Amino acid sequence: MKNIITVGGGTGSYTVLSGLKNIPDISISALVSMADDGGSTGVLRDELGVLPPGDVRQCLVALSDHSNIVRELMNYRFTNGGLKGHNFGNIFLSALEKVTGNFAEGVEIASEILKIRGKVIPITHDSAKLSVLLSNGKLIEGEDKIQSDAAIQTYGLKKIFYKKDVFLNKYAQNALLHADIIILGPGNYYCSLLPNLIVKGFKEIIKKSRAKIIFPVSLTNKLEHTTNWKVSDYVKDIEKYLGKPVDFILVNTEMPSRSQIEYYRDHYKLKEGDGMLVKDDLEDKRVIRESLLSHAFFAQVKGDKLKDTRSFIRHDSEKLANCIKKIIEK
Repeated sequence: MKNIITVGGGTGSYTVLSGLKNIPDISISALVSMADDGGSTGVLRDELGVLPPGDVRQCLVALSDHSNIVRELMNYRFTNGGLKGHNFGNIFLSALEKVTGNFAEGVEIASEILKIRGKVIPITHDSAKLSVLLSNGKLIEGEDKIQSDAAIQTYGLKKIFYKKDVFLNKYAQNALLHADIIILGPGNYYCSLLPNLIVKGFKEIIKKSRAKIIFPVSLTNKLEHTTNWKVSDYVKDIEKYLGKPVDFILVNTEMPSRSQIEYYRDHYKLKEGDGMLVKDDLEDKRVIRESLLSHAFFAQVKGDKLKDTRSFIRHDSEKLANCIKKIIEK
């Protein structure tokens, strides 16, 4: 049995885990970013002093073998009253943290209730306040503000870091050391993927690990973060943070339909411009090119405070899992 580790957060991790759980004879551990501080998660962090539940919830739901109604319950978002904008699953995980006194223990209990196929492991148990320092000296604190306000490409990125030291927890460390395959992403590059890689201890463990590293390259760029980035830009940058090469680079070969692009630009106000789609420019034997794009139209969830910042051109869970399955079988 192969030990498969995913590293990321949010929608990207949900997508890859939803497909992976159907591959036989593998053990899955999802390492999840703890940097999220927007929307319902941000309010709960501020008001209750809990660790961020949002990305963990998505991973739990993705791996759950429970009934559809329970999965829908975990994703249910209140649309009015005092709980407007809050997600039931986020409140549930925060309550478990308060009851047990430990977020990780709360996640374990939720895992049992949801009958998940695998493990969900917070990358750290520390309170993680993500920050970026731009080359003009401007400091932006908080993942949500970085997501919406950081003009990284205009001014240049000097440093991405945590306000206080954030350490890799022992369970995440153990999972990485015993991994056969590590999957980095997909997901928002600066706000979902890199927050895991800059946790203290992560880079050192990755250097010791003998696992093969799979890097599914993003389908789209983010305005003022990675606009006009090509496949080679993503690979070069992530290897800088890893301190070692990746082994497999997954590149999508299929363009979104014109209706998809127009729909998302107009209906969801995703004004990413001409540099929105990631161009394939890398000639490298590590590259695996396949159709990995979903043609589904993902509806906005009423009451979602972050709906205008979410990506709606996404990988297809089944296509991505089949591509990874071929690598595992080799």
